[in-house]
Amino acid sequence: MNRISAISEENNFFIDSFVDLLLTQKLTNIKVLKLKSDQFHDSVIICTANSLVQMIAIIKNIRKNLKIKEFTYEGENSNWLLISAKGVLIQIFTEESREYYNIEDIYFDSETLYHYG
Repeated sequence: MNRISAISEENNFFIDSFVDLLLTQKLTNIKVLKLKSDQFHDSVIICTANSLVQMIAIIKNIRKNLKIKEFTYEGENSNWLLISAKGVLIQIFTEESREYYNIEDIYFDSETLYHYG
């Protein structure tokens, strides 16, 4: 399932796999953005979790299902989980925190590659 065509083949496969994982875990309002001006990340995934337990489960599922050895994350026990892996920045929010921070506004110059929900 090739949803993303404006980025490298390796990142394309990773993003597709990660979005599939998010959908399997029942996360919602998933957006994939192509960044234009970030030195460290090619793209960002923003999505919403229903609970903190669901957010914590994502970390376990990344290790188990995607088998990524090198990734970093912050905010495991908060309402905003930030993950960095393979040139992609993943931001997972609770619904309330996503509305509060309105994170999409800081990416106003980015191209939306994929939006589900």
